[in-house]
Amino acid sequence: MIPQIETHQIIIKFREDGIMHLQYKDGILNLADSKAIFKNIRENCPWEVSPIFASGNTFSSLDKDARIFWGSPEVTKHCSAIALLTNTLGSKMMANFFLRIAKPSVPTRFFSSEEECITWLKKYPTTNKTTA
Repeated sequence: MIPQIETHQIIIKFREDGIMHLQYKDGILNLADSKAIFKNIRENCPWEVSPIFASGNTFSSLDKDARIFWGSPEVTKHCSAIALLTNTLGSKMMANFFLRIAKPSVPTRFFSSEEECITWLKKYPTTNKTTA
C-alpha cells in the first residue's frame, strides 16, 4: 500500500483491509477543492471500487456544490458503501447535508464510533484496478 496522502484539507488513508479513510480537517471544502482531492485519490488509489469511511473534525464541512459532487455518479461509481462517523456537531451537520443534498446511490450510513463504521463497511467489496 502507498503511504497516506495529506493536504491542508484532508488525510486520505488506504487501509490494509481495503477501506479508504477520508479524514477531513477543520474547514469548508468547496467544489474546486473536492475535485482536486478526488483527482488525487483516483491517481493514487490502489482500488477501482472500495468502501469509504469518512470522518471529520469539529468544524469540517462541504459547501453545497461539493456535497453534490461527492454524491455524484462520477464519484460514487468508485464506492461500494459509505460510512460517515458523526461523533461531533460538525460531522453530524456535514453528514446530514451530504445525505440531503447528494443522495448517494450506494449504501450510506451514519455511525457514532469508528469501530461501528469499519464493521459495517467490511460487508462491502473492494475491487482492484485492472491493468490493460
